[in-house]
Amino acid sequence: MNDKEIIQYIRTVKKEGSWGVNQKQVIQTLQQAKTAAVLEKVGYLAKEVTLADWNQDAPATLRPIKIAILSNFTCDAIAHMLRTLLVQQGIVLDVYVADFNQYIYEMLNEKSGLYAFQPDITLCLLDAHIILDDLSEEWDVDEIATIAEQKVSELHQLISRYQSLSKGLFVTNTIPMPSETYQMIIDYKSKASFSKVWRTLNTQLLTLAEEMPQVVTIDMEVISQQVSEAPLLDQRLAYYAGMYMGPELLATIAKEMVKISRAVLGQGKKCLVLDLDNTLWGGIIGDDGLNGIQLGDSAPGKIFVHFQKAIKKIGRQGVLLTINSKNEESNVMEALEKHPDMQLRPKDFVVICANWEVKHGNIEYIAKLLNIGLDSLVFVDDNPFERNMVREHLPMVSVPEMPEDPSYYLTTLVHEGYFNTISLTKEDQKRTQQYKEIAQREMFRTATASVEEYLEGLNIELYLLPPEPFYLPRLAQLNVRTNQFNMTTRRYQEAEMESMANSDDFLIIGFQTTDRFGDNGLIGSVIIEKISPTAWTIRNFLMSCRVFSRSIETAVLRHILKLAQEQQVQEVFGEYIPSPKNGIVKDFYPNHGFELVEEDGELKIFRHSLQEIGESVSWITMHLNKEAIHS
Repeated sequence: MNDKEIIQYIRTVKKEGSWGVNQKQVIQTLQQAKTAAVLEKVGYLAKEVTLADWNQDAPATLRPIKIAILSNFTCDAIAHMLRTLLVQQGIVLDVYVADFNQYIYEMLNEKSGLYAFQPDITLCLLDAHIILDDLSEEWDVDEIATIAEQKVSELHQLISRYQSLSKGLFVTNTIPMPSETYQMIIDYKSKASFSKVWRTLNTQLLTLAEEMPQVVTIDMEVISQQVSEAPLLDQRLAYYAGMYMGPELLATIAKEMVKISRAVLGQGKKCLVLDLDNTLWGGIIGDDGLNGIQLGDSAPGKIFVHFQKAIKKIGRQGVLLTINSKNEESNVMEALEKHPDMQLRPKDFVVICANWEVKHGNIEYIAKLLNIGLDSLVFVDDNPFERNMVREHLPMVSVPEMPEDPSYYLTTLVHEGYFNTISLTKEDQKRTQQYKEIAQREMFRTATASVEEYLEGLNIELYLLPPEPFYLPRLAQLNVRTNQFNMTTRRYQEAEMESMANSDDFLIIGFQTTDRFGDNGLIGSVIIEKISPTAWTIRNFLMSCRVFSRSIETAVLRHILKLAQEQQVQEVFGEYIPSPKNGIVKDFYPNHGFELVEEDGELKIFRHSLQEIGESVSWITMHLNKEAIHS
């Protein structure tokens, strides 16, 4: 469809009110919207459409997100762009846009619309006018430096206030250097001083993200490079509409916000599935041989060398690398092990599928072996036939449209932000080894005679951990990224978990396991609220899919119930809120002696009387730090 056809189709759907009935087709149509103008237009047409409208007479697969937008200039357009871009990803936007230049009031006033809205993310867009509007007529570079320092201090105070009143992520931006102001300075010495002052300002804004756990700072210097030939600022729109960022720049920021939204909702991808021939190297290993494939220090070989280096960097940050290639395994292994310019070696991959099976079948095998959802995978292949086959058979898998020229492979892969997360932990750097061990466990399981023999042979050690500062970042990350075994899918941010950890009204328990194949790392957590001296409520219970089917969750829950008994608690409640992905745990509480006592919309509340607690899990050895757990 061209732009006009897209807009006309959305107008028809709006008139019919058939968003749910045509959900799949509407999303596919919106995915063709690319330009800022079309993103804004169709987003405006869909501004009244709710999650219920999208899911009416359709599978309830779309996810909601609440985003508040604050700014010192007119930026309503970005809300419409965001709405379109998020629906393309299966996310429905509920948005609050503050009035023009009201960001200070909104953040200071605890009764403002911002805090009443309770956003998952707050975007605070700022431009140079926060400084320029305060300049005197006789301004110089020193005055700009003074005001810039004041503004950073003010923003720090505002964000501190925000963090005390909201659990949502706070996103702001570095401030583009105003070209006209730079050009007003006629001597180059002062121009250099001005540039230095402005870069210091932006460095301080970037530092906010390092110092404050709920803050993300978008680097506008990088973002603006993605804007095509359109100007970053349209002077006419600035003067007449108070719109200090051009539509294309706003669209680019909106695209970055989509990546951040996916990370907040735990929809970041986990695994990169890679073809080999003409993808990781030029040529065909089976035909060209080890010395004939293109890898080296001159083009086109150096293109693939650089692509491999980037993939290796991605892998070192916790993304699982796998191979899915139609090839003889012996040829593949020879290339990976022996080619002198190969950047990726066998140890960098969790799974290597080199065979003549259909590629969508191999992808299903990889997902099953690693025990991750198909929607956690990204498949990269130079061959359009293979890409389309995977899209047809496995629509949940992300398949970027790779360009014909491999020079653009890297840009195509990284600019989508498939694997973006809010922060990394030391656990992420161990993930490749942990998933290799998962594959070894699966092979061990198929070699044992029974499930009981398999579980007894794993020698599982379970460690219950206190919510100390060392563990909190990983606990928070688990909370965001875990979707399947997640009883409520409530997304607690690190600052909120820290607040609960420091409160006598809450008990947070993390847990870690090891077995004969290695250390699984920190793989789950439980958040318990002590609602009275005699009653506890499990607000959330989650566990990584890496350790399914080993009764670890049973051992942890039994410990909680025993601990409640010891503290004279008479009843423990557990909450379950269904989501598109957590159906696997809908019977978790009933299967462990809880009874359903209340339903409030989708929320189900179960109760355990603590009269009978099940037997311990014989194949799990538990290690307790009782002093830490009771604190």
